Amino acid sequence: MTLLQYKVFETIVDTGSFTKAGDKLGMTQSAISHAIKGLEVELSLNLLNRGRSGISLTSEGERIIHYVREILNLSELLNQEAGNLNGLKVGSIRIGTFPSVSAHLLPAIIEKFQTNYPAIQVEFHEGGYNELMQMLSSGVIDVSFSTSETSGNLDFIPLLDDHLKIILPENHPLKNYKVLSIHNIADEPFIMPKAGCDELIKELFKKNKLQPKVYWEIGDNQTIINMVKRNLGISIVPELILSIEKELNIISLEENTFRTIGLSVPSLERKSPAVEAFINLAKAMIQKDK
Repeated sequence: MTLLQYKVFETIVDTGSFTKAGDKLGMTQSAISHAIKGLEVELSLNLLNRGRSGISLTSEGERIIHYVREILNLSELLNQEAGNLNGLKVGSIRIGTFPSVSAHLLPAIIEKFQTNYPAIQVEFHEGGYNELMQMLSSGVIDVSFSTSETSGNLDFIPLLDDHLKIILPENHPLKNYKVLSIHNIADEPFIMPKAGCDELIKELFKKNKLQPKVYWEIGDNQTIINMVKRNLGISIVPELILSIEKELNIISLEENTFRTIGLSVPSLERKSPAVEAFINLAKAMIQKDK
């Protein structure tokens, strides 16, 4: 069965005549007859009553015509949407993001995206790594910022390596060091980030056979920074969140540790034009700033 057969059937029903249907579709009466006969054979149904009084639907045809119209309407909508998206004239994109990206990367990217594609509606969903990947897998969002460690079996496009840094209060005895080993801070009161880079940090301590002295476990990055400023402990956090911080000592880790931030999609082969445009723009802007 083909869309042409469906269109012929619909047009015959609407015009009430093979001849008028042929005129409307630019087809010969023979081609019209062949198309409708082929449809009836494939469905094993008699769709039309043909008589001296004209053409009418059989009882089977009355039931089938509703489905045919729906198929043709959906086909038209699909073609329109494909055309619009190919030109990015209309459309929408649902983006997943986590706090550090929301605060430090996303605003500039979205500003440029909306300048380039003003008719594309943008929707944000902020959450933790695992929550975002679940939303992406279930179709709640179209694309999401993530890390290489949390993207799972989704397609992942790397954007940047975000190195972990030690942060110390202003008056800390180790403040003058440019680089410190994880061994140098093992006995310090430690503020452990939650639901972010905690797995990387815990693995770093474990790999070096060390046990951090965790005084606090905090989920909010800014709270961690403020607690360090108040001499409540030290911490290890992603460099991305430290771009404008003052009143802190930021020290590099001797054990080069980083998270790879990127974009995840269910399938690169089936991504929409709007998602592709967003990925390309994000890559261009982030790589330019490296």
